[in-house]
Amino acid sequence: MTLLNLAFRDFVDALETAHDEVGFKAAADRFAGRLGYRWFAYLGFSEPALKVLSSYPSSWAQQYVEQRYEDIDPVVGLARTSQWPFKWDRRTMRLPSASQQRFFAEAARFGIHSGATVPIRGGFGRFAAFTLAGGRDARVEVGPVEMIDTLQLAALYYHAHVYAKLQLGLTRIDEAPLTQRERQCLYWAARGKKMPETAKILGITTRTVVFHIENARSKLSASTVAQAVAEAAQRGLILP
Repeated sequence: MTLLNLAFRDFVDALETAHDEVGFKAAADRFAGRLGYRWFAYLGFSEPALKVLSSYPSSWAQQYVEQRYEDIDPVVGLARTSQWPFKWDRRTMRLPSASQQRFFAEAARFGIHSGATVPIRGGFGRFAAFTLAGGRDARVEVGPVEMIDTLQLAALYYHAHVYAKLQLGLTRIDEAPLTQRERQCLYWAARGKKMPETAKILGITTRTVVFHIENARSKLSASTVAQAVAEAAQRGLILP
């Protein structure tokens, strides 16, 4: 068994036993070190709030959240539009705005110069990114293709465990009064889609869409579809 395979196996074992943020941070921090990186960061973008787990210096992590750097972070920006893992550093990243240039300069003050990021897509526009980062001298002891493949698989495992065990601040499924199809119909109603349009998107009949929306409206004690959408969004059952 290679060192990379051993690191991945130990990482998965650690995720199985992790049940809180401390456990998840320890697992990812150890995995990052074994792949030749100094830090890890996980950002989960889901209502009602951004979820951040990282081993970055606490002052940088606090500044990142308080200043809402996720809105200007070019790594996050690239991850939002990419389906594949990518490596990055200040030389290779496009930094078209002054705010992004300042962001990377500020990160460099904490020793953060390069890394590798895996975009993770979820349903209803949910999105996450898993990153391993290091300084200028960050070295990876395995081949780039093998490392990226392992990193992508590790990121998916991490996201799945964090989402299931920490719930990213969402209402738990067993607490949600709506079925999956009712949530889908309300989601598209919230996006301004008429019922025939929703039916086409979901591959069902308009009559079925009406049925699910009426059920959802009744369950939420709403008098109108708009009120049902607003109530579902407020409870975190769909994205607003």
